Amino acid sequence: MTPLNYILLSSLLVSIAFDSCFSSRQRSLSSISCLETPRKSRIVGGVTAEKGEAPYIVSLTRRGGHFCGATILNANWIVTAGHCVCNGLNKIMKPSQIKGIVGLHQISDYRQNENSEEDPYEVQFKNIVPHPEYGCTKVANDIALLQLSQPLKFSKHIQPTCVALDDNDLYEDTVGIVSGWGWTHENQDIGDRADILQKAAVKVWNNERCQRSFEANGMKNTITQSQMCAGHETGGIDSCWADSGGPLVTASNTLIGIVSTGIGCARPGLPGIYTRVTKYTDWIESVIFNKF
Repeated sequence: MTPLNYILLSSLLVSIAFDSCFSSRQRSLSSISCLETPRKSRIVGGVTAEKGEAPYIVSLTRRGGHFCGATILNANWIVTAGHCVCNGLNKIMKPSQIKGIVGLHQISDYRQNENSEEDPYEVQFKNIVPHPEYGCTKVANDIALLQLSQPLKFSKHIQPTCVALDDNDLYEDTVGIVSGWGWTHENQDIGDRADILQKAAVKVWNNERCQRSFEANGMKNTITQSQMCAGHETGGIDSCWADSGGPLVTASNTLIGIVSTGIGCARPGLPGIYTRVTKYTDWIESVIFNKF
């Protein structure tokens, strides 16, 4: 199985009704509201995001290059996929080996103005906490938390997201928004890595239906209760290389999934596989609020 990492472009237009902003289904882990950023009532699948449209997303970098996405939870913590913090030896990286860029929209613009005191700006980490049952050669429990060395300076383009709370809500048939700077095609001879943040609309599948679809296509993936599938029956829209660790959110700015794994990118009948956030909310809170 291959980690997924990008948003493939398509012209699908999807209308999404907003969830209630005041709901027991979601929780802010920040001292400021995670719902203050306005959202449009419709989004376009697989297009360039507007600046500031996803203020919760973080670009993780190594040696100056983007390699994974992450999501802001509060001023001190972000969340990503577990495999994003693994090195080539299948060991957890040291915090000094990863940096993040917050408030980012266009990578090339940031590189030309790296010394600007305004967002986007680079952040460093002092602690990496993978899920205790995650292993770098496995796909189960594919989630990790990164603690920032200094608290974030929130702004119009740097905001936290809420996390999904209700473990009984499977979000089946919910249309979510996935975003990232990954590749535009699974064949890297055809596609390119995105310079400007991309976004796409994907529908959450029932897990049993997803399992059947993978089996019907000759794949041996096992879809567990701690995972969710999201994509389109006919393919064409998905996350891909270098989108790993990035957010899948509802229209009300609630984090429900983390880009994790799958087979290729945007293949018919093979939706992307995401870490199901509701299965890890208690663990996330135990770490960031020291409830050990």
